[in-house]
Amino acid sequence: MPRRASSGINIGQILGIGAALIGFAVAAFLLIRVVGGDFLGGGSGSGGSGRSLSNATELNIGTYIENGRSLGGNVYRFRGKVEETLKWTPDRGRLISVEATGGSASDLLPVMVPETFSSINIDRGAEFDFVVRVDRDGMLIAEQISQS
Repeated sequence: MPRRASSGINIGQILGIGAALIGFAVAAFLLIRVVGGDFLGGGSGSGGSGRSLSNATELNIGTYIENGRSLGGNVYRFRGKVEETLKWTPDRGRLISVEATGGSASDLLPVMVPETFSSINIDRGAEFDFVVRVDRDGMLIAEQISQS
């Protein structure tokens, strides 16, 4: 007696395909968030990433000057006085020069301030407390800025 052919997809196959699609969507979302955060400034704002001055490590200015790339991926805080706006682009934000003080050292550091901080008036001579993320190229990207 011959076997009858299956009459379509059963419920287990439908559930498996649905679970796989949901898994791919979640993985894609997380991948976009991680990769997009590196290229777009990482969802900064006034502490949008949950980092604050109280839980960030003090930036060792000497170590940063010697080899900023070695600090890549980490978050630090420091206090500094704005010396000059070096560059401004509408899509990336402002590159400013900050006379940073930390520990016994003091030096000029470049800080990229994303456009999400456009509401903050960053004038020459103003003092701010910065929470920065060091990107893979050693650039300091502002995560939080507050006037001191």
